[in-house]
Amino acid sequence: MMSRRERPGKHARAVMSDRRWQPLSLAARAIWLGLTDVGDVVPSIRAPGRTGATSDDIARYLAADAGAVRDALPSLVQCGVLEPVGSGYRLASY
Repeated sequence: MMSRRERPGKHARAVMSDRRWQPLSLAARAIWLGLTDVGDVVPSIRAPGRTGATSDDIARYLAADAGAVRDALPSLVQCGVLEPVGSGYRLASY
């Protein structure tokens, strides 16, 4: 049996009820949901620090198209979900 920490999708309800969810594109929504789960195992996604995950790292973590990730990141930064850190990004709200 998987521990509570390892259960995929455990953040989905909180993310989907956030007021910032509605205006986002489907790609941005998918990235946000994926990053909340990835953040449990990759501390650079959520922890304060000088480095964050690059758009290519995020695409690799989510097994997503790198172009689609690059296109969606600005809207996530604009609404305050992600914040630029160094040459990458991290979750601003986790």
